[in-house]
Amino acid sequence: PLFEDAFRSSAPSSVRGIDDHVVLCNYGPREEVLIDELTERGVEYVVVESDRETANTLYTSGYTVMFGDPERDAALRRARIEHADALIANVGDETNPSVLLSAREVNPDVRTVSLTEDPNTADYHRYAGADYVLSPKQILGEQLADKAAGTFDPEAIDAVEIDDDFDIAEFPLQSGSELVGQTIAESGVFEWTGAAVIGVWIRGDFHCPPPPDARFDARSVLVATGREAELDRLKEMTLSEGRRRRGDVVVAGMGVVGRAVTTALSSTGFEYTTVDLVEKSTVDVVGDATDREALREADITDAGTVVLALPDDTAAVFATFAIRELNPRIEVIVRANEHENVSKLYRAGADYVLSLAAVTGRMLASIVLDEEVLSPGTQLKLVRTTVPGAVGASLADADIRNRTGCTVVVAERNGSVVANPGASFVVEAGDELVVAGTDENISRFQAEFVR
Repeated sequence: PLFEDAFRSSAPSSVRGIDDHVVLCNYGPREEVLIDELTERGVEYVVVESDRETANTLYTSGYTVMFGDPERDAALRRARIEHADALIANVGDETNPSVLLSAREVNPDVRTVSLTEDPNTADYHRYAGADYVLSPKQILGEQLADKAAGTFDPEAIDAVEIDDDFDIAEFPLQSGSELVGQTIAESGVFEWTGAAVIGVWIRGDFHCPPPPDARFDARSVLVATGREAELDRLKEMTLSEGRRRRGDVVVAGMGVVGRAVTTALSSTGFEYTTVDLVEKSTVDVVGDATDREALREADITDAGTVVLALPDDTAAVFATFAIRELNPRIEVIVRANEHENVSKLYRAGADYVLSLAAVTGRMLASIVLDEEVLSPGTQLKLVRTTVPGAVGASLADADIRNRTGCTVVVAERNGSVVANPGASFVVEAGDELVVAGTDENISRFQAEFVR
């Protein structure tokens, strides 16, 4: 069998010899993020793919994949679901319940996760046996709306609460911010606000700590920790001096993500103009977000913020160029469907980009790997975890930042919290650390210090 598999050019219809694995019913950008995390941690998986051509392509690319219909009990048996740790159903809102019923028939004890595009169908997935039902597009839309609200309201901070009075948040710089053109040292952020800037996104690349000679521009995103009042003061410094009106928001794309954006904006009292290709009651301007005339009709030239919630990343790149040409000072907040397109959208001129694939992958990883992920809906990933690989060492000796690119934000010991622990802090058994970093850096951290 080993040699047969080695010389095979088409995907097999079964897998052998894997246990405690994750069965992925479907493959796409969201599953790709999860597979990267599983591979980093040494967790086995198998993709059950019903399209033979796709299955063959994945197989020749080195993925663990088998050809089969995930709705059929026999196919799931061939995926060794009796020995699996978890199953993830992401075939379709109507198909996933059928997959779940088959999984429960073969292995009633397997953990099951179902993804749904429409949050209103979540109950049907639970009735079919899902332990967890996730609606990533809903969460993504709410997070994008929070960023749009923050453009106008200094107290609208989308912060992650680490402790009762200690938070971490991302702050996109507006083009008129007093921080634009300054370095960390020149800005005096800590002296003026008390908040500690632990990292900065520059055109999609995360730098932690911020380079001392790097100058902030209108595309930079600061990552800072502090108490609520301190972060409020920092937020004021990131906003344009000429604050815009609450009605100057344009939302392009009225699918699941776009509707979640407008619902969240409405709940906080914000007015907006919507653009979509399809005429419906929720659409103010019917047209293409890449078309200048449609953008002008939506008053993009006078708007303060635009949220691009488009289902296609290529269209989002083109729309970003068109919007920047018509209104160079507008804040452009973008949904990316594939994680690899985030940096491309930044280069096109976006101010803040959030990846649907990354949001979904993080949520799935937190369930499958039993991690406490504190920030599924941000560019930065935060995890709370014990660190057996660093017990007995100081943070300086463990050299977590240089070895992994991650920053220890908080240490918790016996109910006490140490914010921004220094290099001399010694990790003891039972300590929990809150660690911040990119998805790739967190995976590296987990592999070196947690496994």
